[in-house]
Amino acid sequence: MKKAHLYIFACFCILFSCEEVLFEEDLSDQKTVLIAPSQDATVETTAVTFSWETVDQATEYHLQLAQPDFEKTTQIVIDTIITGTNFNATLIKNDYQWRVRGQNSGSSTPYALANFKVIESEDFSSREVLLVAPENDKITNTTTPSLQWQAVADAVLYRVQLLNQSNEVISEKTTNSTSTSLTFPEGVTQWKVRAENDTQSTLYTTRTLTVDSKNPKQPAVTAPLNDATQSGTIVTFSWTREAVEGTAEFDSIYIYTDEQLTELAKKDRITSPSDIDLEASGTYYWILKAFDEASNQSEASTKSRFTITP
Repeated sequence: MKKAHLYIFACFCILFSCEEVLFEEDLSDQKTVLIAPSQDATVETTAVTFSWETVDQATEYHLQLAQPDFEKTTQIVIDTIITGTNFNATLIKNDYQWRVRGQNSGSSTPYALANFKVIESEDFSSREVLLVAPENDKITNTTTPSLQWQAVADAVLYRVQLLNQSNEVISEKTTNSTSTSLTFPEGVTQWKVRAENDTQSTLYTTRTLTVDSKNPKQPAVTAPLNDATQSGTIVTFSWTREAVEGTAEFDSIYIYTDEQLTELAKKDRITSPSDIDLEASGTYYWILKAFDEASNQSEASTKSRFTITP
């Protein structure tokens, strides 16, 4: 029978109490199954992908890689926690042992482990550049992000290119480092890197990056009007805002009980018009801000005041 860890959180109110019960499965009787590299595998590339099967109820995995193994360790090459079931790394020619376990906040499976060997291909062109950052399909408001990748053995330099949506090269740079910066245009751009030596080059490895550096426009309040008064606690808020080309935009409302805007009564992501129940009479002050997927934000709207009478 499967065991479970029990966590109880209780909150007590003036007139009543409530409790939330959360169950999390004990993983100690389960197994983590490795997929690749398998036991005694020979990997003919320095770009190695570690993969394993999903463990039911595991929220993360602990991956470790030792050189040459965990009994006679000369170096722990990788020691990381990840949420997925695969991990990429560039390794030098050597013998290795890797292990991984599934875990949650209360338990873990036993480690599953395997030995393997990396033998570097004599053909430089068959090697692979593993990109590190930014992650693929990232959205950012930075026009000159730091591009990073893992080193390729025997590489003399790295060639970095930016391509527009028509696959035309719009910028190119070479460097002997494993990181560089280039200025990206607004919108979606591909960036790719290849390694080169004196006579050969690898294939390009490609990712996509979306840049949006423009702030949304300031919202303009339309209702309730400043100094408006009403008797009901359900208030209809409305406003206008001119859209800016770029990533998706949204609006957030901030409602306060003091003119200095320090006592927050309500905050929500809403669309115009929206009804909000403030539940109590009194005088309120409110503003709006617009945001986008690239973490840009607008100036706050003009502060407005309204009163709900008893």
